Amino acid sequence: MLSPAGEAEGGTRMPYPRAHYYVLLVIAVIVAGFWPSYFSTFTGGPWQFHVHGVAASIWVLLVASQSWTAHRRHFGWHAAAGKASLLLFPFLIGGLAAIIDLTGKGYVAGDGPVRVMFGGAFLIGLLVAIAAYVTLYYQALKHRRSVWMHAGYMLGTPLILWESPFSRLMIMFVPGFGIAGPQDFPHILHSIIWANATAVAFCLLVRWRVGPRAQPFLVAAFFIAVQMVTMGQLGDLAIVTAALTLIGNLPSAAVVGAGMALGALTSWAGWNAGKRPAVPVAAVAQPA
Repeated sequence: MLSPAGEAEGGTRMPYPRAHYYVLLVIAVIVAGFWPSYFSTFTGGPWQFHVHGVAASIWVLLVASQSWTAHRRHFGWHAAAGKASLLLFPFLIGGLAAIIDLTGKGYVAGDGPVRVMFGGAFLIGLLVAIAAYVTLYYQALKHRRSVWMHAGYMLGTPLILWESPFSRLMIMFVPGFGIAGPQDFPHILHSIIWANATAVAFCLLVRWRVGPRAQPFLVAAFFIAVQMVTMGQLGDLAIVTAALTLIGNLPSAAVVGAGMALGALTSWAGWNAGKRPAVPVAAVAQPA
């Protein structure tokens, strides 16, 4: 489990000294879960998969590197990775928007029974994921001078991604979740919900073990729980399917561009929110 803190330079207590190992576990799950459908056929597939897959993979590696560099006292490299995240974040959100674009176009075209059956639920899940990433990253930037808050919010971001690869592993290896035909398609949504449940449980365990300083993990747990409930209950609402149809008829550049613009705005707003307050210059005394 994530231990509360380790010693850093000057005796400073640094949070989550083994967190990068847990992030590496997320990377391993990503590779295993997406190996059959993406990594083993990397040169194929729609361009939206590549935009999302590359950006999300680099993001998780960046989070792992930030944890590792901080605990190895490579603070220059840590700061450089942090500044690189400002440029990467628009691509992360743009990649999620690209998957929304693909989902919408597939739904409109009737491209496969899974997309038609669960397109609304997938849209909701992706929108909640974007809201979670934007919130967590903005707060991480805003609180970048508070090591506990900054670390917690950054480490919460890979957990938003967890359900997608882990649910695929559940379908592949967990009895009762396998798919042998169309009659088993509901297992897709069930596996997503249960994968999210494991992420919520992890967040709550960290909060219980670490205490109030792990409050960012409750924020991550909130978004994951919202994703669980809304995907399971609201995917078939008329307003959701209407929105998906609208998105499916928009140009891809508009959908992905909107996501990248939101990511860029988040980077800009979070960076400025975390700046040190300006120190007023004392008025020069005038001679009598």
